[in-house]
This record gives sequence, C-alpha cells and structure tokens, in this order.
Amino acid sequence: MKLNSFPKETVTLGFYIVYIALTYLLYVFFPGDSKTPNSGVVFMFLLIPISLVYASIQAYRHFNSDKSYIKCIFIHAVAWFSIITFLTNLNK
Repeated sequence: MKLNSFPKETVTLGFYIVYIALTYLLYVFFPGDSKTPNSGVVFMFLLIPISLVYASIQAYRHFNSDKSYIKCIFIHAVAWFSIITFLTNLNK
C-alpha cells in the first residue's frame, strides 16, 4: 500500500480522522490525574504544530508546483473551524 496511490485530499482528510480518533481513544483509555495531563489532551495540543506544518507544506507545494492543493487547504480550514467550534461549545 503506497501512500502516493491515494489522492492528496483523501490523505489530508484521513490524517485528521485518524489523528482525532487516536486522540479520543487516548483520552478515554489513558486518563490522567490532577498533576499529569491526559494523553489525549497532550495529543490534541500536538495537533496544533503538526497540522500547521502539514498545511504549510501543502500551501508551499500549491504555489511552487503544477498541482493544485486548494482542496487540501480547504480541508485544513474546515477541520480547524470544526475543532475550534467544538471546543468552544464544549463548556456551554
């Protein structure tokens, strides 16, 4: 199974689905206490730099290659909007 055999949009969407599912599973199965953070929380904070680097690489490729990565950039924007909306409405 080669990663290049999948469309770049599917890989981008799959990244967010797998990463958020893994974060949820770590949050549920490895709880933390008052002194140490939960594993899922740590992975959620790591999502910020990882996805920013991933989006930056795709934006760079969009402007410096013949391929269009606009759908991938849109997927990044929708994923972040959904995550921010979910987290802001979590405490309400």
